[in-house]
Amino acid sequence: MHIIGVDFSGAEPETGKTWIAEGSLSDDGLLTLTCCHPITRADLTNKLATLRHPAVVAMDFPFSVPMKFAPRLSGDAQNMVDLWAKVSCTNQEVFNRLRDSFVLEGTKAPPRKYDPKGSFSPLSITPINMVPMTFWGMRMLNDLYPGPADKPIWVPPLQCPPTKPHITLLEVMPGATLRRLGLPYRGYKGGQNPLKTRDKILRELSQKVISLTPLPHLLTLTCRANDDALDAVVAAITAALWHTDKSLFCHPPEQDSDVLLEGWMWNLKERNDKSQTTLEESPVK
Repeated sequence: MHIIGVDFSGAEPETGKTWIAEGSLSDDGLLTLTCCHPITRADLTNKLATLRHPAVVAMDFPFSVPMKFAPRLSGDAQNMVDLWAKVSCTNQEVFNRLRDSFVLEGTKAPPRKYDPKGSFSPLSITPINMVPMTFWGMRMLNDLYPGPADKPIWVPPLQCPPTKPHITLLEVMPGATLRRLGLPYRGYKGGQNPLKTRDKILRELSQKVISLTPLPHLLTLTCRANDDALDAVVAAITAALWHTDKSLFCHPPEQDSDVLLEGWMWNLKERNDKSQTTLEESPVK
């Protein structure tokens, strides 16, 4: 199985902020990551659209917006696919104006219904501006979905998995994965000694949950030097964990149409709770 992790950026102009990590997952559950490098959004879209083999792709941007904001984009949207289509017909300036008229100055952007406590709303602008990432990510999803007939796109929980070979797209949060694996989830992007923190993460990743072959030396150096690259690698590991054992993850409530509109962030369960559905707390991304 082809495994891909993406640390996505909505920056304009693009300056190498989006990173992609790639590898393969063997039938016996061994993950081998082979490369990690920056990529433009256009090249990422083209790559995912032209994948020849089945793949699981984990990406760290909001796949949709809070339910209360959805009518600002499309009053009759039934699911996030409808919202992607609307965003694809909207430029960033208009999207920003819609967001600003919804989230009044000095107020906090609302979260999605099932997002983990502590995660940023897709409409937040402080302390991290999530709006460009949300806008460009939803446009990319519209370009990709539903995919070609011989290799359709599956975005759980939108529909049942296709019976034919397909590409699975997952919304994830690398910091949440690190936290659930018992690894440092703060301080590796900044703080007093981010290099030491990234070193610890890289040393211990292979000891956590999944069988991971030693990372190539150049890939290790890249992740040590760049936290975006490390996030892409952690996203790829999250994709491999999801494909290997979905029971490790929190799943959306059944028969809740809000999930189809807002999307679902795939997070590992607490290690001491094999049954919980939603997360009670989450790291800052």
